[in-house]
Amino acid sequence: MAEGKTKRFDATLTALRGVLIAATALVAFFYPSQAVQLLVLVGGGLLLVDGILGLVTLDRTPPRTNGQTLGLVRNLLSIAAGAIVIASGLLTSIFTLSALTWIVGLLALLVGLIEMASSFLDSERQTRLWPTLVGGAVYAAFGLALMFVPLSSAETLLRIAMILMLAYALVLFYRAWSIRAAR
Repeated sequence: MAEGKTKRFDATLTALRGVLIAATALVAFFYPSQAVQLLVLVGGGLLLVDGILGLVTLDRTPPRTNGQTLGLVRNLLSIAAGAIVIASGLLTSIFTLSALTWIVGLLALLVGLIEMASSFLDSERQTRLWPTLVGGAVYAAFGLALMFVPLSSAETLLRIAMILMLAYALVLFYRAWSIRAAR
């Protein structure tokens, strides 16, 4: 019975991550000029919340596996990227905006790569291999877009980010549904 409640809780948190990401993408679609300014803070908050919720849903039962360790690192990197974005107002006195964008892009790329790698190392995720790979690829593509799309084309970056965020939200909804259906 307790395992069913845990799976329901994990499914709810995963779905919540999807709702937050989809809502952010839709706001960016309908309010593009304001979204460029707001996306920095919302995106940072989104990365931070995604990492925190990911930490909450990690399986912490012994023995520790490589998949659990990679999941921990993935979520901590997401939290670090979110914290950098949220603190960017303070950090721009130390780093240029381009450098901060590149750092956050690199962290998002690493998050995506780690998520893809952990799908092969975690036996529970191997049954859901393709959604995990797609989710990791979306995160990695977002990181690459941050790293290599010039800041001067913020609208282009916003559109790319919106599409990737919606794709990632769909993957999270599928994960939540499959966790819930596995009861």
